[in-house]
Amino acid sequence: MYILGISSYAHESTCSLIKDGEVRIVLEEERFNRKKHTMEYPRYAIEKCLAMEGITIEDVEEITFFWKPQREVTGNIKHVLKYFPASLNLLKGRPQGNELPFVKRVVSMQNVGQTIKRHFSLSQAPRVEFVEHHLAHAASAFFVSPFEDAAILTIDGRGESTSTMMAVGRGNKIKKIKEIKVPHSLGHLYAGLTDYLGFMPFFDEWKVMGMSAYGKDAYVKDFEDVVKIDESGEYRLNLKYFKFHTHGQSCWLSDAFMEKFGPKRVPNSDYDQRHFDIAFALQAMVERAGVALAKKVYDITGLPNLCMSGGVALNCLMNKRIIEQTSFENYFFQPIANDAGTTFGSALYYYHQVLDKPRQHPFKSVYLGNTFDNDEIERVLKDKKVQYKKSDHIAKETARHIADGKIVGWFQGRMEAGPRALGNRSITIDPRDAMMKERLNERVKRREFYRPFAPSVLEERVDDFFIRPKGNMSPYMILIADVREDKKEIIPAVTHADGTARFHTVNKDVNPRYWELISEFEKITGVPVLLNTSFNENEPIVCTPEQAVDCFLRTEFDVLAIGDYLVVKG
Repeated sequence: MYILGISSYAHESTCSLIKDGEVRIVLEEERFNRKKHTMEYPRYAIEKCLAMEGITIEDVEEITFFWKPQREVTGNIKHVLKYFPASLNLLKGRPQGNELPFVKRVVSMQNVGQTIKRHFSLSQAPRVEFVEHHLAHAASAFFVSPFEDAAILTIDGRGESTSTMMAVGRGNKIKKIKEIKVPHSLGHLYAGLTDYLGFMPFFDEWKVMGMSAYGKDAYVKDFEDVVKIDESGEYRLNLKYFKFHTHGQSCWLSDAFMEKFGPKRVPNSDYDQRHFDIAFALQAMVERAGVALAKKVYDITGLPNLCMSGGVALNCLMNKRIIEQTSFENYFFQPIANDAGTTFGSALYYYHQVLDKPRQHPFKSVYLGNTFDNDEIERVLKDKKVQYKKSDHIAKETARHIADGKIVGWFQGRMEAGPRALGNRSITIDPRDAMMKERLNERVKRREFYRPFAPSVLEERVDDFFIRPKGNMSPYMILIADVREDKKEIIPAVTHADGTARFHTVNKDVNPRYWELISEFEKITGVPVLLNTSFNENEPIVCTPEQAVDCFLRTEFDVLAIGDYLVVKG
């Protein structure tokens, strides 16, 4: 039985295909239309998804959607009445970025079946099963986890009118325990401060998290008035500091916030210590609130296992604190915790919760995208008229280039789903030279100096370099580890200002070619670690050989290792 899950008209438009409860394919539309965090109907992703599986839209028995638009309408009416008359300003508010106005977005969501009908020239619109957003997040984590029973915590900006949900999963069923409603939202708190610090909300939260490592605790106490955490573990925003709930996303924070913390940073202007200190205080508060929520769901359920998803669950520092400061024994953080994950979450929810089908397919990897064989790759290399050679030992030769200080694009196997590059669409360099980070930023990535780069480490050697939170592996780069004191000078390019690293443990069976690359680098240098970042230049991660070669040619890469082929500049 095929089920196609779709997200669209918000951000991270994506489609997923599951077959008999197994997640087969996950494709994000941004990888095809090259628009970061795109909200457009995922036309190209759906077409590629069906082609990869060798089926047509007629072979799909059910279609699910990651949102219940009618539930949002009801919630919004209650919200407007609750904050009336100030909430009338919401009618004048403009959406930010490429977001759709509320009415157009809801109508588009409600009529997604008609869009599919037009897309495939069907005689009638297919039935679409609309699934609550946070239940889709919960299903994306619990139903693919290794746990028979688990507490579930989803933390997001908003889904319909919910920002946070606690639930319990047992077998093939999920039961909601408690919801926190907007405007009380950790996701919107982070978005509002992202805007305040001169960045784009829902796009640049990673920048703020990176900034926090350079901050001091000058405002931590003040933030206890911005977000209130009660004795039960629930949080509430102090709305005197916010305006987004009455004025929309064009006006996140109130005059009271500006009076207390100073004026907004102008985009692209210089930074001062105040900006870093506010990022520090924000991050500390989100960590504290996340731990409090996790403790509460533990107290309610008493279960030893925790599953987490939602955009805020991509906050690696928060996840580390939750592991260290709660009584859970086992954890599963959905690596595709953003809205891309709700596509297979909604499909799995329908398959298990509605159809009552048993679970039998735990999550094994995020390599769920498209792939290209050597013949396809070579055709592109010829078309692009680049000089290349085929290698019988691609990992060994590439490792030598990395050890020689080269910047290498590594394009192999099936594309990763989700926001992290995990060794198939990656840029890899030597982590032993602190200047390599600056060189990579100047020549390829064009990123801010305070944003860290992550280490990929052989699973077998991880404890030699990192202190894992409660011994947890990090196969999806969704946890933070402390770098061992005696290793900080050995791998300075991946050691952040606070002595931590967003580490990625590489398993030989899950990704043998990437494991081999790191292993060959270790043979040369004695260090089983590579700096790993996404293969892109301020754009979506590259998806196809054409995109990889184009990125390689227009930036200052040194080497491209693509399939079994090596392209070397100079």
